[in-house]
Amino acid sequence: MIRRTVLTLAGLVGLLPGIANSHPEDEILIRLLVGMESGKVTHIGESWTFDPTVSDWLIQTFDKNGDGAFTGDELAPLQDAAKQNSEGSFFYTRFWKGAEQLPNPQIYGFQATVKNGAVTMAFALALPQAENPNDLRIEMYDPENLTGLVPVKSNPVVIRGLADGATCVPNVSVNQPDVHGGPDNIPIALTLACNG
Repeated sequence: MIRRTVLTLAGLVGLLPGIANSHPEDEILIRLLVGMESGKVTHIGESWTFDPTVSDWLIQTFDKNGDGAFTGDELAPLQDAAKQNSEGSFFYTRFWKGAEQLPNPQIYGFQATVKNGAVTMAFALALPQAENPNDLRIEMYDPENLTGLVPVKSNPVVIRGLADGATCVPNVSVNQPDVHGGPDNIPIALTLACNG
């Protein structure tokens, strides 16, 4: 499991002098896609690109035929491990409408690729029902604070499906999590300001 390996690595790092274990030990670069239809958000697409250490472990563990790619029967165990690793959230993601946390979405389209030794997982999360984008807050965090979620620098949020003449501006807040990773200081929070 990813979490067990991360815990082992975190434990080893914690034994080294001068290194505190109150911060994430691994980073995942995050890109979000907001899917809209008729002016409402229907799904969120996510891509996660792992650092070299975790990528190498994922390849060694889940690329059973050693071809340098994740195909067929290799994808389901990888998706299951990602879900288990993000326990306490749903693939590190929570959806809020005002003060109400929405039910876990439905995951679909899971895939994983390897490029230059880096593993990228991509998938979509379908909301239970289409939501007004101005009412939503999408939070991403690791409740155990073992994994740092970092938005990519260039175009961290892509919006698709806007009606002609409509505008939608994403606001991505990036905070430093506390020792426990939140919930009052969520590392990534996405809100949208949409018109039309």
